[in-house]
Amino acid sequence: MTIKDLKLLLKDRRPLVTLLVLPMVFIAIVGMSTGQLLTGGDTRKAPRLAISNADTSEYGNMLVERYQSRPNLDVQIATSAGQAQSLVDLGRVDGALMIGPEFTAKVDELGLRDVLDPDHGQLSGGLSAIDLSLDLRPGLVDAEMFRAALLSDLLKVIAPIVGRRNALTRRFFIASATTPEDGDNEASSSTEVPSNETSPVDAASTKGEAASSSAVDSAVPTADQPVAAKPKENAAANVYLILVPGFTVMFVFFVVNIMARSFLAERDRGTLDRLRIAPIPASGILIGKTLPFFLVSLTQVCLLFVAGKLFFQMSWGPDPVWLIPMMICTSLAATSLGLLLATIVQTDQQVAAYGTSLVILLASISGCFMPRDWLPPVMQTISLATPHAWSLIGFDVILTRRVVDTPVVLQSCAVLLGFSLAFFTAGYVRFRAMTRV
Repeated sequence: MTIKDLKLLLKDRRPLVTLLVLPMVFIAIVGMSTGQLLTGGDTRKAPRLAISNADTSEYGNMLVERYQSRPNLDVQIATSAGQAQSLVDLGRVDGALMIGPEFTAKVDELGLRDVLDPDHGQLSGGLSAIDLSLDLRPGLVDAEMFRAALLSDLLKVIAPIVGRRNALTRRFFIASATTPEDGDNEASSSTEVPSNETSPVDAASTKGEAASSSAVDSAVPTADQPVAAKPKENAAANVYLILVPGFTVMFVFFVVNIMARSFLAERDRGTLDRLRIAPIPASGILIGKTLPFFLVSLTQVCLLFVAGKLFFQMSWGPDPVWLIPMMICTSLAATSLGLLLATIVQTDQQVAAYGTSLVILLASISGCFMPRDWLPPVMQTISLATPHAWSLIGFDVILTRRVVDTPVVLQSCAVLLGFSLAFFTAGYVRFRAMTRV
């Protein structure tokens, strides 16, 4: 019976298209819509920034040059603040930075505390405190991240200017702006103290230099930090770590439609009635009917993850062996739910209505279409009533953690097995009560 059903499944290519081809198409389309192509390259356009500079002193030009040096920022120079604002209003740029004529004078009024603690110093009043204005395009995705990146570069320009005027941090900023040898010479000459003597300022700077340097480093990261480039290199892989498990879990439950139609066809041909009067227990019949769909479902999950590895450079996590129990438990839950649905529906129209609606509804609630972290806390709690959510939790722990959280994986597998047992038991009860329609 199992071999017969498996041959029938493999003979009909339409279910295989639904289970294998459609998930790959969805993953590829959504991946490309986020800027990640099949090769893993990032094709998203760089953010566009219009800058108008009304400051005739050096600080304004330094800030403009800083933004122009960013390879991941498309800078357009506007002749006036009005033109920059117009570019934003027309949607031709993502943001506009207007540098006022008093920018240099306002920066000269800043102290070191204003830079290291901008929330409580002169900068607490916003960019207007230093005669700057930033306007972002309405509806801009990740607007706050864009604003934070621009403000970070602003601090990288302002901090050295202010730091060189402070006795405690002067030598640090002079050294960072020159070679180590030149920095040592300039630092020693700037204090004007003989080598065998130590001035109070030197003593204070010696004690406070490490603290101030670390504080400045944390507030103003260097331009050549390797950490900043790492997310960009792995951006495509990170996207598919969300897309591949999400769409895999969603489409693996589409097996419920195929199972329901198979049961309806067997019932209409009278095969189920003949099996029920045969000396075979009902549980044996259901296991035999469910097993081929379980094998197809498990093959589907494996092939989708292999495709994610080959085509989308998706990582399998630090310990891929944990994917095996998660795949098995996910397929068990899907086929058990398919068995329950097959014993409930009476017509092919009901399969199309109930089965498809059920799959889409459970997928949307559980977080198959987006990262679960984006769901509100209430929705995350509600989604735990679906097997999809526990599959996603298990796959997320395996794929996106540096160390697999084994208890969470085991818990997810246990809950999925509980769903499988509940669905199979309910389907068993329904099957015994079935009558030919």
